[in-house]
Amino acid sequence: MDKTRINLANALELLELPGLQQAGSDAIISHRVKHGPIRDATELTQILGCATATPALLAHVDFQPAEATAAEAPGA
Repeated sequence: MDKTRINLANALELLELPGLQQAGSDAIISHRVKHGPIRDATELTQILGCATATPALLAHVDFQPAEATAAEAPGA
């Protein structure tokens, strides 16, 4: 599995991350809408919680580009 660009991935791409469920995908998208790009693993762990942001998940995440996010659908 290639790394997922956490700041550009859509909801379906996020769900391909090991152990990530719908609530985690929704939390990531909501955070990006409200606060902008996710900078690093520490921030992602705060968003998801330690139980979800496992080493297996974090190993498949790329935080670049850190200055932009995907255009989110209205109401996301």
